[in-house]
Amino acid sequence: MDNSEINEVARVFGHLIRSHLLVVKRSLDEEGLCPSQPGMIHALSQCKQATQVELANKLNVTPATVSAMLKRMERDGLIERRRNEADQRVTHVCLTERGATQAKVVNQIFREHNIRAFGNFSKEELEQAMAIFNKLLVNLKD
Repeated sequence: MDNSEINEVARVFGHLIRSHLLVVKRSLDEEGLCPSQPGMIHALSQCKQATQVELANKLNVTPATVSAMLKRMERDGLIERRRNEADQRVTHVCLTERGATQAKVVNQIFREHNIRAFGNFSKEELEQAMAIFNKLLVNLKD
């Protein structure tokens, strides 16, 4: 593949990412969700509770970023922090009832957009896409 082909694939890939983010952002805006919150809400809905370090690793962001996000989410009544009874140095983050309600909305938005994006792919095409995406992740790893 020559450089012009690589550039064209990269251009389409960038357009795809921007289009996906825009479509999802519109749906989140309609629900009054801040763009940074859905990933955190989804992660917490999958594991019920986690430490800030676990969340940072899961979301591939810095602990400082997680701290700022959680501060806002706590202020908005979406999460609460609980001390671990066995080890008081450890604090777990979990969704409040309001956060769990938002998680249902977020997860529905993700499901709808995933089906919209990939619903007409065959099993083989999904496997090929997964292989390509994983290869890109490896190529772009620090």
